[in-house]
Amino acid sequence: MTSAEVHQNQLSFFGRIADDLTRRVLGPGDITVSIEGSVRQAIKKADGYFAFSDLVPSATEYRVRVAAPRYQHRTISRSLAVGSGAVELSLAGEDELYVSIEAVVPGQMQVTFGERVVTPSIDTGAPVIGEGDFVGALAEPLEGYHAKGAVLNKIDGLAPGQLLRIVRSQNLLVRPGPYYAFPAGTTVAAFKVVEAGPAKAPVGGAAIEIAEVEGTVARVVDVQGLRLAVFGPVGSSLATIALDADDMRTVTNDQGDAVLYFLGEKPPGAMKVAVSRAGYQDATLTINLLAGGRTFQNIQMTRQ
Repeated sequence: MTSAEVHQNQLSFFGRIADDLTRRVLGPGDITVSIEGSVRQAIKKADGYFAFSDLVPSATEYRVRVAAPRYQHRTISRSLAVGSGAVELSLAGEDELYVSIEAVVPGQMQVTFGERVVTPSIDTGAPVIGEGDFVGALAEPLEGYHAKGAVLNKIDGLAPGQLLRIVRSQNLLVRPGPYYAFPAGTTVAAFKVVEAGPAKAPVGGAAIEIAEVEGTVARVVDVQGLRLAVFGPVGSSLATIALDADDMRTVTNDQGDAVLYFLGEKPPGAMKVAVSRAGYQDATLTINLLAGGRTFQNIQMTRQ
């Protein structure tokens, strides 16, 4: 569905939903899209697009909830101004590849970076956003299971150690949940959070956030409005891993289960996480991850 397919005289939201790992678009049988506090359900299409029509203009934000059985649910808040027409629900940094430049090769108009899995491919012309005011585009498609560089239409102002945001699409992504069948090669940290004591009741709504990677805390880099948490060797400008806010944090479901995961980048060997939930004492722990496999961690929280 394009903006032209949405009646221009109707106020509505529209967007497209895809899987955060595979980038596969999710159709009507995969997801539920609704307005919180309303019985309104979105019109959904097989190509992953959804739309709401005839919504009442409101300065108070609508809360659009996206839910699916094997995914973490999410909520996007957006207001509707009078006469705004069709409003696409998209978020800066949502479907992007973050890379740290290792070298700039002027003769080839290329930047190199640590090996990444890039599937599906990112098309020629995809926007590339860098630190400062750099805005360029891919001059060739970027793809492959061992991608180590990208050819750009410009490289002026780029230098090793800088971060780039390579835009894949305007899709909204839903993140796999604890019962998702992760593809081979995904590094997964699976958590079970329970109350301390004999009953070990599951603790839902507990926030689990990455605090350190390999013993280092993140430095925050602003890439044209998107704040990325960058972990890397002490004294080095190169990033081992760059994460946005959604990558850094997860929340347990009603069964106390949650996951964090890494695909297509060098996963951290050791990761410290902070666990918090209202009514419980905060907890921290360090886990050693199995690269390309699943590491399980049981966490007990004590009531205050």
